[in-house]
Amino acid sequence: MSWYITMTLGALWYICRKLKEAGVPKFLLNVFVLLIIFCLAMGYETQFDFEMAEYDIFPFHFSEIVRAVNLNVIIITLYGFLSFFGVSLITRFRAFTKRKAACAVVLMIIVTGYSMFEAYYVQPRYVTIPTSKLPEGTDRIRIVFMADIHIGGLYTLKHFERVMKIVDDEKPDILLLGGDTLDGDMSCRKRELEMLKEAAGKARYGAFAVNGNHEHYIILDVDVEGIIRECGYDLLINERREAAGITILGLEDIHYGWIRPYLEPEDAERFVLVLKHRPGVPEDAEGRFDLMLSGHTHGGQFWPLGYFKNMALNSVQGLSKKAGGYVYVSNGVGFNQAMMRLFVLPEVTVIDIVRE
Repeated sequence: MSWYITMTLGALWYICRKLKEAGVPKFLLNVFVLLIIFCLAMGYETQFDFEMAEYDIFPFHFSEIVRAVNLNVIIITLYGFLSFFGVSLITRFRAFTKRKAACAVVLMIIVTGYSMFEAYYVQPRYVTIPTSKLPEGTDRIRIVFMADIHIGGLYTLKHFERVMKIVDDEKPDILLLGGDTLDGDMSCRKRELEMLKEAAGKARYGAFAVNGNHEHYIILDVDVEGIIRECGYDLLINERREAAGITILGLEDIHYGWIRPYLEPEDAERFVLVLKHRPGVPEDAEGRFDLMLSGHTHGGQFWPLGYFKNMALNSVQGLSKKAGGYVYVSNGVGFNQAMMRLFVLPEVTVIDIVRE
């Protein structure tokens, strides 16, 4: 968190320097700086509460909201830096005028507004996987996959209603949750949990889930696994299940899990689907799976960060082929605290496994 604050203060210094050069009154600059510093201080305090799992200063729900607002302030400040720097670059770093400052502010507002719109503009993304391993008499199995919902913080009920409408419209045979489903105070999210339960009940061959890294955070201070199971999802922790004639293997959230120990001899003849939160193909995966589904990266959430995340995790966003099987890394449904995305649309992934 400290490097975020350092970077934000640097961006704030640059913006104030340009505003002062443009002739903005010192009083307004001081108010602006104090407001940003107050937001950062509140965010730092709530971050401390999160890390220590102690909610003596603020109630947990208040802390998660303040932390989310703080992250949005950081992103907006960075947008401001890029806007002011961009205007300076275009005008070849000549004297910064009020007109240039106005252009930079308008640009920052446009980018911020679009980012907030995109974060909530979830869309279905369709993927077709051909195979010769479908059971006799089955020509297609439809799977709906949701990763990184992150219910909590500034996540809204209206957004989740749009998400679940997509799920309902696609009529999945199997519904899968790819981890990082819950990320906040669930006592305020009863309706969202009800909708998750309703969707699980409609999945023809069942609903399955795995843990993400956020399910293990002590800050949640709730039985996350119990909530997922109560919503009707079979939580797989290094376990395999059979559904619709295919094998589903759910791996616990680690960077590189193992596949071989959890498969049975008959799985060699079946379509094997591996559900794993973080991208990265396990070391023993060669020839042992047909499709692996992951999330975690959010597609970077802000372009071009996705490229760096994928490089760090040795993965490719979207559909690729590795170790003899298909690998799909989702952009995710929600957002991690900061209610913004930039050129990385959130998605509900609809996967049709079809007879080759």
